[in-house]
Amino acid sequence: MPTFAHDGIRFSYLDRGAGPPLVFQHGLGGDMSQAGRYEVDRRLICLECRGHGGSHPLGPEVRLGFGTFADDVLALLDHLELETVDLAGVSMGAGVAARLAAEHPQRVRRLVLVRPAWFDQPSPPNLQAFTAIAALLRTGHPKSALLSTDAYRDVVAQSRAAGDSLLAQFDRPYARERAPVLERLPADAPLVGEAAWTAVAAPTLVIATQEDPLHPFPMAHAIATALGSALEEVTPKGVDEQRHDREVEAAIETFLATS
Repeated sequence: MPTFAHDGIRFSYLDRGAGPPLVFQHGLGGDMSQAGRYEVDRRLICLECRGHGGSHPLGPEVRLGFGTFADDVLALLDHLELETVDLAGVSMGAGVAARLAAEHPQRVRRLVLVRPAWFDQPSPPNLQAFTAIAALLRTGHPKSALLSTDAYRDVVAQSRAAGDSLLAQFDRPYARERAPVLERLPADAPLVGEAAWTAVAAPTLVIATQEDPLHPFPMAHAIATALGSALEEVTPKGVDEQRHDREVEAAIETFLATS
């Protein structure tokens, strides 16, 4: 696993394949395996963000946010000597990608936002469960304690798969040490205010599903409307995860080939 040093942190990253580079950022509490599951005919790159995967140490808690995470991806692009890339991300990664595209439009050729979980305001209600998880991790509670919280019950009532993804946060490496990530990122926003999204100049595709309370379809629709971009609906992960992945791959490949 390759690494590079930046801002006092040793970052790990995925860099595989050949062809035009596609940087694909993972979601909150995820790692490079989220990008690695997609089979695209490109050079696939994914930075494991602070507090995720093999990147360590955590660094100052006050630095945990979309602006810092976007700067970290930019540092990886510089490290790899990549001037412009196609940029994608899932969930939190979509927010990181949008922030980077807005602040450094000259570095992003095209943008793909997969199941975005944030739009233009901090602390969106769909992410309340992550705040509950952070509090439980900080105090050493087991994941079974999450089952009795209203935030978890609201999610699992709509999607068992989404509920399982919340419970998995307790099992990731250094979960307690990295609890601040689950607290501070939901309290942030990629771009604050709908007007801020107009700074995203790159041609954009938004990919979303129904039946996903952590990544609401109406939020994806609002982002696509704000950007004047295409919106592609794919099969929910909870219905058929493999079909979901293949549809996401196909949508990305078609968009990058035709935009």
